[in-house]
Amino acid sequence: MSNKDTVSAYSHQTDGNNTSIEDLGISLVPPSQQTKQPAELFFVWCAANIGVLGVVYGAIIVSFGLSFFQSVLAAIVGVASFTLVGISSIAGKIGRTTTLTLSRSSFGKKGNIAPTAFCWVNLMGWEAVNIITGTLTLAALFAALGFAEGTVITAISLVLFGGLTVLVSMLGQNTVLLMQKWITRTFGAMTLLVVLYLMATADWEVIMALPSGSWITGFLPAVSIIAAGTGISWAIAGADYSRDQSPSSSKQGIFTSVVGGAALPLILLMLTGILLTAQIPDLASHENPISAIGRLLPSWMAIPYLAAATAGIVTIAVLSLYSASLNLLSMGIQLKQRTAVALDAVLVLGVALYVLFVSGDFLGPFISFLVFCGVFLAAWAAIFITDFYTKHQSAGYSEEELYGETGTIKPTLWCWIAGSVSGLMVTNTGFIDGPFAVGIFADSSLGLFVSFIVSMVLYRITLKKIR
Repeated sequence: MSNKDTVSAYSHQTDGNNTSIEDLGISLVPPSQQTKQPAELFFVWCAANIGVLGVVYGAIIVSFGLSFFQSVLAAIVGVASFTLVGISSIAGKIGRTTTLTLSRSSFGKKGNIAPTAFCWVNLMGWEAVNIITGTLTLAALFAALGFAEGTVITAISLVLFGGLTVLVSMLGQNTVLLMQKWITRTFGAMTLLVVLYLMATADWEVIMALPSGSWITGFLPAVSIIAAGTGISWAIAGADYSRDQSPSSSKQGIFTSVVGGAALPLILLMLTGILLTAQIPDLASHENPISAIGRLLPSWMAIPYLAAATAGIVTIAVLSLYSASLNLLSMGIQLKQRTAVALDAVLVLGVALYVLFVSGDFLGPFISFLVFCGVFLAAWAAIFITDFYTKHQSAGYSEEELYGETGTIKPTLWCWIAGSVSGLMVTNTGFIDGPFAVGIFADSSLGLFVSFIVSMVLYRITLKKIR
């Protein structure tokens, strides 16, 4: 699409008050549709992080051999990574378009294709994780209802959950946001009830007696995995849901709503997982950890909890599909929104089928996926927030740099590649082990921080040379 065509399309959209947010694609949101308030972002990000996977995160944290205090601290520090989403959400309100379209400002239109393609792959991976988690949760619900666990129930759960996800995704973003508000309240109340139940029945003597683990080889890896799975993974989608914020929405209001909406459920859910490991020590390595959770709770609590959890994962899956389809548009692949969603759904279904019925291992590949993607996403996030604070916080974004035809690839791309490679060199991802992942790097996942710092420093040097 040429810059001229983009401007013409934008002018037409400005005059049409009835154009839905989905139909806009990656075009600028017209002023007539900038009506949302920061409070609505609270429910978006609360719903996006209120899935039962947060409980599994808590179990993963404890599996690094940490004490109760260290585990809770790791959860809090890891969730603090959502500040990146808060910043990209502020950029969305200022730039009025999607996150990976705003990313063109620093990478250039052509140079931005590479990180956008990786972000699309990452979202596809997350969508597969959501489908798998939703299937396991629905299977756990059937088990709580008295059905025998097995391949047949898993297959039925996959068909039901996958079909429900695609159906909800076709309802439109406004309908999904309305659903999220009710799901957030329902599942949030159920989660609070579960936490209170666990706190009342937990063996606190055993929990408090957990020995302290290493801060380097235990605490840091736990923080890295939580950060990679929460704030760093979602940073690429922040602006997708804030681009229609009202001009009167304050930066502080947007930031607080985004970070608070994500942190509240995540910390509560991870606390649940931490408490559960006292009663299910092998929860983090269980073939179906969600089923194990369902068996631990009394049926009167497990059934409504798992039902609400399933509904919550559906809306999370829809958010991933929506942002993934926007990434295709940012790469210049012109597809209708629903066609892009359908394409993405077919791809992730293949991954889900393999994990559920062939490999049978969910958590092992999941952790490797988080660490590997986290290195690349951390490098991108460092460049994006540096670009925003350096060039756009006050001046905003111009249509030319977002939609103009640029024939050159900016050196920013090499900053991203260099940072990502630096991180991989000192990281053991599970399927790619860095040659320098020895000593303090052997089991620390410090590569996440290395990629972030290297990319940020290189990009700042590049900016100084340009000036």
